[in-house]
Amino acid sequence: MGNIITNEKINDSAILMSNGLTSVFIETICLAGSDIASEKYQQDLMIWFSQRDWMILGMGFEGFDISEMIWNKENFYEQQQFILKVIDLAAEKANWELLSYTPAEMIFETLAEFRQMIHDFKIEHIDMENEIPIFDFDGIINRYDKCDEHRVYKHYAGCVICNNK
Repeated sequence: MGNIITNEKINDSAILMSNGLTSVFIETICLAGSDIASEKYQQDLMIWFSQRDWMILGMGFEGFDISEMIWNKENFYEQQQFILKVIDLAAEKANWELLSYTPAEMIFETLAEFRQMIHDFKIEHIDMENEIPIFDFDGIINRYDKCDEHRVYKHYAGCVICNNK
């Protein structure tokens, strides 16, 4: 089974990924963004991406539509610019040395397609009712905790990269 990222508010294009490519995609996004996330909405976005972890959702269920991301209208343009910068940093291999593997070349095409989807998404497409929320933390791991080894924001069940070992 694979995963799909869509931008249904814009068009019917889709990024189709195997489970392995999805893990690489999520891990490289988290590695690129966690170092530069300084505002709460940026940190929350990195947590949102980290919880696309197959250990939480199950293999084949990590996909999403761009409108399901945790956008807010007050910070939309800043959020959009932030995630575009994160994608660019991921394509520049930011923090890839923290991975135990070297991502395959196909990640670059996936990042480029995702970048275009984010670029095309507009403030009027925000749909708070369909947004996938950040799961609750239980106190063992606190919101905004980072993995000591990978420096990415953890979700309630740990580090998305450690969980994939």
